[in-house]
Amino acid sequence: MLPKPRILSALLAGLGVALVVAGLLAPSVLLSGTRLPLALGEATWTMSDPDGVRDGQPAPVTRQLHMEIQEPSDEETASVRVGDTLRAGESGTDFDNLLTASTWSYAVDRVSGAAVGPAEALLVMGMPATQVPIDGAWLTFPAPAPQDTVEVFDPVLRGAAPAEFVDTEDIAGRTVARFHQTIAPTNVAMRYADPRNTLTVDGERTFLHHVADREILVDQETGVVVGIDEKVDDYYADAEGNGVKNVVTYDGVMDREDVAKLVRKVADAQTAAADRGLWRVLAWVGAALALAGLVGALRPGRAARRV
Repeated sequence: MLPKPRILSALLAGLGVALVVAGLLAPSVLLSGTRLPLALGEATWTMSDPDGVRDGQPAPVTRQLHMEIQEPSDEETASVRVGDTLRAGESGTDFDNLLTASTWSYAVDRVSGAAVGPAEALLVMGMPATQVPIDGAWLTFPAPAPQDTVEVFDPVLRGAAPAEFVDTEDIAGRTVARFHQTIAPTNVAMRYADPRNTLTVDGERTFLHHVADREILVDQETGVVVGIDEKVDDYYADAEGNGVKNVVTYDGVMDREDVAKLVRKVADAQTAAADRGLWRVLAWVGAALALAGLVGALRPGRAARRV
């Protein structure tokens, strides 16, 4: 049986080798910068239009998306929870202003940006969650962001529509890709069942229609959406598609400083995940431990020295 000092030295050498391997490989393999950085933690997108319209009357409109990265998350996938609220009006309470509120919980592939399986969606307060497929990208695009058309999810449609690559620009020192998505007038009631999808107006049954035009800004390296501007028109129309009653219309713009702040937050999260300097230090520490362990393990024992 080997002496305890040699066993401890061998264990020390093994630990050192493991640290060297981790320090050399982690930045480029395990924690590649071209993926959703877990260190992002959470992000918020707020689009506002002070001149919006609700139920045919002027009303300030604010749409907000809030994403949280939760556990379990690993090198391949991340669990995310997205809250989506739409408020319109100048009433004294947020509840009076609230038009819609929903939460979506699902796993996302950190490289492709696509959902892994359906989302558990809470669509009506007080009602149980329902499973809804997340087709295409939403707040996480493929990484790196492609200069091509990307199918992007719309929660009102509960489906995806194409967003075309337009160009790139520099924001806060990073390359950001710009995409444009157009959703033609769509009869939502034909896509899925929901009590809000139909309304009787003057004795006539009408159907919810959705129109949207979006500019989506995406961090080139990580695929994280960093900006959204959207023009939306939701209304009830008759069977021929003629508008009958307005639900909400707005031209929501995200503040440019908020976009820059989110870009910087993504950059900081990416740096925290793949700090090569930190991993180099870890590799040097591992090398020192491995050398010390090898010296201790290979040093001749007392019996050998007496020969």
